Amino acid sequence: MSEQKTYKQAFQRIEQIVSEIEGEDPDVDKLTDLVKEGLDLLKYCKQHLRTTEEDLKSTLGDVDN
Repeated sequence: MSEQKTYKQAFQRIEQIVSEIEGEDPDVDKLTDLVKEGLDLLKYCKQHLRTTEEDLKSTLGDVDN
């Protein structure tokens, strides 16, 4: 994955990739690169959301105890 530092930046890049794919007629090589980058970013976002959920559950669990 490229150097995405935040969830927001990764999500914005995903939106850019989708726009590029929908708005242009990229050649096969560029399309392949865009899809690979998009998938890497989706994995990053999914993992980030999982980690955030676990952190929140832990924090809320601490409050309940």
